[in-house]
Amino acid sequence: MSEIVRAFLSIDIENQALFPHISETQNKLDTNLAKMKIVEIENVHFTLRFFGDTSLTKIDEIESCLSQIEIEPFEIKVHGVGAFPNNRRPRVIWIGVTQNADRICYLKAEIDSHLEELGYQSERKKFTPHATIARVRYIKDAEKLTNNLDGLINESIGMMTISKFNLKKSTLTPSGPIYETLWHIS
Repeated sequence: MSEIVRAFLSIDIENQALFPHISETQNKLDTNLAKMKIVEIENVHFTLRFFGDTSLTKIDEIESCLSQIEIEPFEIKVHGVGAFPNNRRPRVIWIGVTQNADRICYLKAEIDSHLEELGYQSERKKFTPHATIARVRYIKDAEKLTNNLDGLINESIGMMTISKFNLKKSTLTPSGPIYETLWHIS
């Protein structure tokens, strides 16, 4: 029987110069207004597809299927803070993309199209390129938290080049997830 791993596809933040800016942005989140879990800087990434528990055999099939995708490297601007479902009721706080977000969306659509060959259906919800920087457990002061997030809409993180995506294994631990790259497509 094949080993099962918790898996997802991601674009990692490989430009280490962005890390201090991401940390500064995380530090601007007012943790007095909500109980939130700040994502460890080394775990901040752009998720393209979450698979959940997946056999290693299936992961090999996914790699073979997606290996046909060729990525022309492109630059993105990581900019602005937002939240899902919105700034008034945040559950996930993220940094976004303002330049070439459409290129990430195109890559995501191409990945989804290839995955249909393996029986994976395209995700229904609209894809918004984002990297999660915090998860909100509960809100103490909704109005002030909304103002805090609204004040970070124009937060500038920096530029980075995208030239590949990765399949990550996620191991959940009490202190947070541990991610390991199993393979990448470039």
